[in-house]
Amino acid sequence: MRIRKANQEDTPLVIDALTDAFQEDPIMKWVSPKTSYPGFAFELTVPSCLAHQYTYVAEDGSGAASWLPPGTELDSPISVGVLAKGLLEFGPRSLLRAVSLLSTMEKHHPQEPHYYLFTIGTRREARGLGVGSALMREVLVKCDAEQMPAYLESSNRENVPYYRRHGFEVRDELQIGKGGPTMWLMWRPPPNRVAPPRDF
Repeated sequence: MRIRKANQEDTPLVIDALTDAFQEDPIMKWVSPKTSYPGFAFELTVPSCLAHQYTYVAEDGSGAASWLPPGTELDSPISVGVLAKGLLEFGPRSLLRAVSLLSTMEKHHPQEPHYYLFTIGTRREARGLGVGSALMREVLVKCDAEQMPAYLESSNRENVPYYRRHGFEVRDELQIGKGGPTMWLMWRPPPNRVAPPRDF
């Protein structure tokens, strides 16, 4: 399995892989039950991730992962046209839920320098074949070499044990919105360092 760093020409490949991977994601479905919503969300965020040059894709398009390096933030400008499209296709309730989600994530994001796994996904037909682990290794090796921690938010309880196998531990659990789904905040300290306390 060949994993390589993605470039701007890979944008459709990355978006397509992630869109398929997140079709059953609890938080995506909470924001909007429409199957087109994950694609809309990744069309907004993937280009910004690619600009930071830490997005990786499986050569066969079976999966992709986007990281942000220490000291950087996701910059996804929302234009009037994007807002209009979102409102027309998904409605105001979904827009409010998306804003609530992003606000909650930002509020609880750790301040210590770290590599941030913004998103990772494997096509449904390729799960269990090691694609996700291969994508994770691309940056986790770098984390260890630089003695740098890593952070992610898991939107699916079933994925928590998987991330634990890669050295992440749950530091907090958040309920998104009123009566919404749970998000697990996970931190991976570098070798020979102690994980931070629960309160970021």
